[in-house]
Amino acid sequence: MLCDKNFGKGVLKLYRVLYRKYRPKCFADVIGQPQVTTTLKNELKADRLAHAYLFTGSRGTGKTTCSKILSKAVNCLHPKDGDPCCECEICKGIDDGSITDVVEIDAASNNGVDDIRLLREEANFTPAEAKYRVYIIDEVHMLSVSAFNALLKTLEEPPAHVIFILATTEVHKLPATITSRCQRFDFHRIAPEDIAKRLENVCQQEQTSIDHDAALLIAGIADGAMRDALSLLDQCMGQAETITEDTVRQTAGLADKSHLFALTDAVIAKDTARAVSLVNELHQNSKDMARLCEELVGHFRTLMLIKTMKTPKSILVMSEQDFAAAAQQAQQFSLPCLLSCMDVIQSASETMFRGVNRRIAMEMTMVKLCSSSSDSLELRLAALEKTVETLRFSPPPAPRKDSVPVPPIKRPAAPDMEKLRQEAVKFQPWHDIVERIKQYSITLGTSFEGSTAYVSGKYVLVDSKNEMCFELLRKAEHRAEVRSIIQQITGNTYHLGRYSYPEEVHADDPLRQLVSELKTAGIPVEDKSQK
Repeated sequence: MLCDKNFGKGVLKLYRVLYRKYRPKCFADVIGQPQVTTTLKNELKADRLAHAYLFTGSRGTGKTTCSKILSKAVNCLHPKDGDPCCECEICKGIDDGSITDVVEIDAASNNGVDDIRLLREEANFTPAEAKYRVYIIDEVHMLSVSAFNALLKTLEEPPAHVIFILATTEVHKLPATITSRCQRFDFHRIAPEDIAKRLENVCQQEQTSIDHDAALLIAGIADGAMRDALSLLDQCMGQAETITEDTVRQTAGLADKSHLFALTDAVIAKDTARAVSLVNELHQNSKDMARLCEELVGHFRTLMLIKTMKTPKSILVMSEQDFAAAAQQAQQFSLPCLLSCMDVIQSASETMFRGVNRRIAMEMTMVKLCSSSSDSLELRLAALEKTVETLRFSPPPAPRKDSVPVPPIKRPAAPDMEKLRQEAVKFQPWHDIVERIKQYSITLGTSFEGSTAYVSGKYVLVDSKNEMCFELLRKAEHRAEVRSIIQQITGNTYHLGRYSYPEEVHADDPLRQLVSELKTAGIPVEDKSQK
């Protein structure tokens, strides 16, 4: 803020934020929306104006900006190839707000039927200075039902001198009767490279230096919104004259990417102590745990895309060095494991917004990630079953006479289910365990209602008539959580199984022996050998 030395007669000069200072004044200046600007310019050149336009899209993509440019273009005294000249008195008046024929209405605060009725009455008057009276209704989805009904009649039969421009981020909330009477334009999220180029151009005009990687990082944080990117750039310019990635991270409160790679390395190495230590270090440096959780799931998303796409660079916004490091980490995970890790982190992110201690939630998340198997149990079982089926239908070739016989591999004996059943005693803390399971998952906990559990050796055998609980226990993360809860309450580690009378197991039939082992673990398996 600047002020004249004579305070009594001083003139205050307020700082103008970047997103207002560098707001496009014509269609040619709009970044990343050619599907909108090209069509509008062609319609203006051909003098084919609609009486109502609907601009939809996420925040910060140019809906309000294009609305103002369109209001200037239809009223400009000297239009140039569909663009306003920005030099005539009408264009300047619309820019500074002195032209009363262009009215901006915030539907979030003016959403009643009386507001729309007043608008309808004003619309009947001819423009005072401009050619068209233009009404820009921002966040139009916030209008009440009665207000929409009042607006509908005007949209059906508008005066010839009136143009409506409706802007919204949630077009699905608009009645079909409204959308069908408007010419709709969808605004897309702006590409990160386009945002980065715009930021570099702004910094050049502001005589500020910015690294390309820093501009890309701001673009990634903005998530396709140019206004958000310029707002963050404004904050960064207040931090330093030369804007680097570190400047952006400190301003936005982001964790350094090295910490994300370090946390992932700890998960790969199953180094729980290292992971918890990193979380503590980030917490001591005032890093928000919820934001860290979002960044970590974003990092695992990067690994997932590298794992599944041929050209992931077309989507990912990162330096070559970071991409190479991420590609190396992606090789250490299977795709099911990456998806499982993302589920765990996403669940933690949702938990943090329910009032729990965010630091503890983050520490628990890292412990879960480091404790989980690098390959899901389902994947290993599928491979095992495939091997058994292959051996069953394609037995190994008979050994040649001159070959040295190899002694057969001794398979571990199947658990004696009859003995387990005879030694089973009622598991007293089962009720408390079920209540704790409900805190983890209400669906899983509810499926255990009415069940009984028995303990026999290192097994907890669940007796339930509800097949849903056993279906849910097929998921590795559910089984691991239930076992963890049992360990927390009892202090002992148990395997989970289903309390039932075991089928007869033939020692000379390895396939049936395998089926018995899988069923002991509580996993239903179809025994095809009995068909």
